[in-house]
Amino acid sequence: MMNNRSDTLRSIFVEHKGKVSDKWSMYLDEYNRLFDAYRDLPVHLLEIGIQNGGSLEIWNKFFPNAVTIAGCDNNPVCAQLKYEDPKIAVVTADANTDEAEQLILGLSSHFDLIIDDGSHHSGDIVRSFARYLPHLSDGGLYIAEDLHCSYWQEFDGGIYHPDSSIAFFKRLADIINHEHWGIAVTRCEFMQEFHSKHNAELNEISLASIHSIEFTNSMCVIRKARPDSNVLGRRLIVGTDALVCSDILPFHGSSSLLTSQIDNPWSGGDTPVEAALLARTQEVADLTRILSVRDIEIAALDQTAAESGLEHLAQVAAVQQQLEVKLLELASREVEIAQQLLDIRQTHEAQLAEQKRQHSVLEQSFSAHLQAGQGSTNIVPPVIVDSIDQLAGQTIATAVQATPA
Repeated sequence: MMNNRSDTLRSIFVEHKGKVSDKWSMYLDEYNRLFDAYRDLPVHLLEIGIQNGGSLEIWNKFFPNAVTIAGCDNNPVCAQLKYEDPKIAVVTADANTDEAEQLILGLSSHFDLIIDDGSHHSGDIVRSFARYLPHLSDGGLYIAEDLHCSYWQEFDGGIYHPDSSIAFFKRLADIINHEHWGIAVTRCEFMQEFHSKHNAELNEISLASIHSIEFTNSMCVIRKARPDSNVLGRRLIVGTDALVCSDILPFHGSSSLLTSQIDNPWSGGDTPVEAALLARTQEVADLTRILSVRDIEIAALDQTAAESGLEHLAQVAAVQQQLEVKLLELASREVEIAQQLLDIRQTHEAQLAEQKRQHSVLEQSFSAHLQAGQGSTNIVPPVIVDSIDQLAGQTIATAVQATPA
């Protein structure tokens, strides 16, 4: 049953009974606005990422004169999707492969409307745009859906991520104004960071064909047109009464005044802000990694020093203990020697006392002998001489013994 031209995409969507389709509510109104001018045309439509395939049936209802409604999905189960209308076709493959591209172009050599509702990963979005923009008709629309995922790490994104899909489309907004940059940088050179990061290259002609970029919540809409339709053109000044600014009249028909921006610090650099930020972030990460290694090395050295210190303290304690033992031994020896000296002194004193006693006895005996008048006064009795020699020998021996070794 042919839908009435007055039916909105929302009404067609909510009344759909066929295969399941999943779209955010806001998209329905935006698509109704964006596609209104194409509704009665013999459009060729490509949707990347079709899930259960219901959206292809809905597009077929919304575009009654469509020639091709093509869908592409890398889920192999999608190969089981069947449609009664032969204009609906499904390619089961990864859209970002040469094989899938050739199969899709086998359905139509060009497309008026391309919708990317695929993986939502930034890299896939950028690669799909680079691959299929050349196959978009002049005047056609390319829509990237669900760009809210570009703010999430799980989808290779983040609000300040320099290589996210949303950052890519923001960069394309500058491409539109290439003629006003005032620096000798081509469009391709300006996009080189994304080309290198995502292995997705757009040539100068494709980039020059971008006519406009429109952002809505989670969506980016790129309109394509012939490159000569995308320049600012001539300045048109009409009317005859220039009471306030009459000096503008001579500029009728002139081109935009291009001034060199080589000396502009925000234009003359050869590195975009995002790329510089990424480089600085990498430098910080590298320095952080180096500091982490140094911290580990310092901790290891501290541990070694601590262990060496403990070992040194143990060695010192052992030496101190040995010294204490030696000191105790020396003290004991000193006491022993002192006792020996005391014993020697006492023995010597006793011997001296005995010698004095014996000497006294000899003196008394000698005196008594003289008094008795026995023999000559010049002759000492032999017994006395023997006693004196014996006493002298004992004295010498005592003196030798008293001398410490």
